[in-house]
Amino acid sequence: MINVPKTFHSLLGRKQTELSLVLIFLFIMISGFLVGVLAYDEWIDLSLAKQIILWALFIDISGGVVVNLTKAADQFYQHHSRKRSFFILIHIQPIIITWMMEIPLHYGIALYVYTAIGALFLNTIRQHTIHKPTTGALTALGFIVVVYWGQTMPLFVTILFLFYLFKVLYSFSVCHYE
Repeated sequence: MINVPKTFHSLLGRKQTELSLVLIFLFIMISGFLVGVLAYDEWIDLSLAKQIILWALFIDISGGVVVNLTKAADQFYQHHSRKRSFFILIHIQPIIITWMMEIPLHYGIALYVYTAIGALFLNTIRQHTIHKPTTGALTALGFIVVVYWGQTMPLFVTILFLFYLFKVLYSFSVCHYE
């Protein structure tokens, strides 16, 4: 186990296993490489500032997909319910992404509102037996909408939106470890 510096407790929890850290790093690198190659034409002509911000958001979102499934992060937020709500509300990445990629802002706003309301609701039923099935349903419904939007949005955005939904609704909102 590695003791995580206090500054990073809200990202990684208090103690993280070496294997989890390696997996998080590998997922970020492999998914980043795949998205970078598959969606190259969609991001390469953006200004350097936009590229840096978008890739920083990609690292945050893709990392969160895995981090929030770890025991350390799960236990940290089990003990800090107020921080869970704050975490949910500050994740405005879809709005930033749509603005940066110059696609209609309503996509980002709609995804943020749906995800925030869904995650806050899931937070209130966290101890109920219906919690995990509801999480699965809300996540899958969100996937349907994002895939539909993907017909008119760049692949880069579609993948980030899918990762975002999974990160906030499933990875973060579910109590994975009792």
